[in-house]
Amino acid sequence: MKIPESVRIGGVEYAIKYEPNLRLGNDLCYGLCKYDDSEIVLSTTDGTGHQRRCQTLWHEILHGIRNHAGLAIENEEEVVEMFAKGIYQVLQDNGARLFDLKTE
Repeated sequence: MKIPESVRIGGVEYAIKYEPNLRLGNDLCYGLCKYDDSEIVLSTTDGTGHQRRCQTLWHEILHGIRNHAGLAIENEEEVVEMFAKGIYQVLQDNGARLFDLKTE
């Protein structure tokens, strides 16, 4: 999977940005979805290789979808993480089966 420069969520274009030592308060984190800034920020800190960044991108996209839908989810982090890993795995294993991808 490649990570694009931006992704549309709920009709809004979210720029994909990168930051080392990304934090939410005092906690180090892999990614953040900044709804007001229309940005998804991914960590470049050691231990966050390409596959982890791809999973994190899906995690943040799902937060964005939830936010735009105005949906409250109990245990949101656990639910979003489960779906993010599942979606990433299914697309990695079946992308060519699911989409008309041209190899030209």
